[in-house]
Amino acid sequence: MESKEFAMVKTIPLAEAKKSLSAIVKDIDEKYDRFSITKNGVEKAVILSSEEFEGLLETLDILSSKEERDAIARAKSQVRKGKTVSLRKFKERLKV
Repeated sequence: MESKEFAMVKTIPLAEAKKSLSAIVKDIDEKYDRFSITKNGVEKAVILSSEEFEGLLETLDILSSKEERDAIARAKSQVRKGKTVSLRKFKERLKV
């Protein structure tokens, strides 16, 4: 997933979303915007890019695994303690 600017959330009523769906999809694709759709003033749905949705699902999958959460915690601890290896040294170890 490539780096993106912070996605802006725009809240719009359902009637406007219906009229502007093509423009909404264009903004999502080009500007990485997110849209919160309201019905009678109450938020009912969110529209975001399929790439961002897939990323959210992947994150949920990772965080739902105790093994993955533990591995992330270990890695963070190693970084805090300065136990890191440069990419160059890592490649040397792998003889790449």
